[in-house]
Amino acid sequence: MKNIILLVIFALTFVGEGLSQERLKPGGIIPVMSWAGISQTEVSVESYKKLKDVGVNIDIAFFSSADAIATALDAAGKAGIKLMISCPELKSDPEKTAQRFKNHPALEGYYLGDEPGSSQFQELADWQKRLKAADPKHYSFVNLFPNINSNKNKFGTKTYKEYIDTFDSMFPAPFLSFDFYPVVDGSVHNRWYENMEFFANKYRSEGRPFWAFALTTSYLAYSDDSEQPTLNDFYQLYKTYNPEKTFVHEIPTLAALRLQIFVNLAYGAQGIEYWSFRGFGSPLDAQGKRTVVFDRLQKVSAEIQNFSGVFLGAKVISVSQTGLNIPNETKRLSQLPAPVKLLETVGEGAVVSVLENGKNRFLVIVNRDYKNPMKLILSTDETVKKVLKDGTLIPASEYASASEVEPGDAAVYMYPTK
Repeated sequence: MKNIILLVIFALTFVGEGLSQERLKPGGIIPVMSWAGISQTEVSVESYKKLKDVGVNIDIAFFSSADAIATALDAAGKAGIKLMISCPELKSDPEKTAQRFKNHPALEGYYLGDEPGSSQFQELADWQKRLKAADPKHYSFVNLFPNINSNKNKFGTKTYKEYIDTFDSMFPAPFLSFDFYPVVDGSVHNRWYENMEFFANKYRSEGRPFWAFALTTSYLAYSDDSEQPTLNDFYQLYKTYNPEKTFVHEIPTLAALRLQIFVNLAYGAQGIEYWSFRGFGSPLDAQGKRTVVFDRLQKVSAEIQNFSGVFLGAKVISVSQTGLNIPNETKRLSQLPAPVKLLETVGEGAVVSVLENGKNRFLVIVNRDYKNPMKLILSTDETVKKVLKDGTLIPASEYASASEVEPGDAAVYMYPTK
């Protein structure tokens, strides 16, 4: 009897090991930060849990007082959310405010401003130095313009490169941040990839990490606006804009969300920012109730973290494009990674990124079309494994050479670093 029991245990163990799947080793938690997530009047543990449920781990708190920040930090901490804080006292008395909050476990950092011109850089740098002297552990955060604001003379510099590089030299921070919302009037803005190339090159050549945005709300756009759509609260629509204009409202689809996020990550982004969370077409409605966008964003956020072993801390080896027409300022795919024998796409085209993370390299193929699927023809050697959305690793050889990538979606493959 004893031998029979041992045999059964051995058999069950063997079968269990045979059925278990190899999985991608997690790389940590990719920062996901929400803008306009929880307002001051809604602060509660339950409210912050909604952000946690949708995949956010950092929220920016733009509040009216340090006391309100204290209440928010306590609630956010209990929900597992960190806060980037902003209040009048942070500017009027940086040292005292930093001393008050620097030991709170829910503090992520200090929010100092959004889209400054170069004339504001010195003031921001001086403010940051005062905060750093009082709290060396936490960083200060400023979000910068995208490249498409150049013709409105908002930079205060001759070029976009000068704008970014000047800020970077004056304001030391763990990462750079810029807000480009690429899905415009049913298509992708023609300068988005140019902006992505700029920051990917800066990351590759200088080691400067960056965070990038995904539009998670309905944008409000002038139909004749050739630039970035103007974002505003839905309830401000009629008093903000000229009523003679035609407006376009698009609620983010799963494909549009995936496109923005996976392109950001394929270009090397080390954090993702969501704008915004409230109003028409947002994850939460005016009453704080979940919407269809909440469910879509929750799904994509889970995919982000399942791919943390691919993207977090990854080094960008190359980024190129396929398709009959490729985006401005990008490079056409001309050389395949050694383990890849054939790579072809049928459709609008793809972003093809090669990243290195530890002992592995990753081939990331993102369908640039967020409305139609893309046919992918891929042939590799036996070292390549496909990384599924849940982190499971499957030998690429088990898949047919012809497959399909859903609209805006990504196909990810792993092979050993030589």
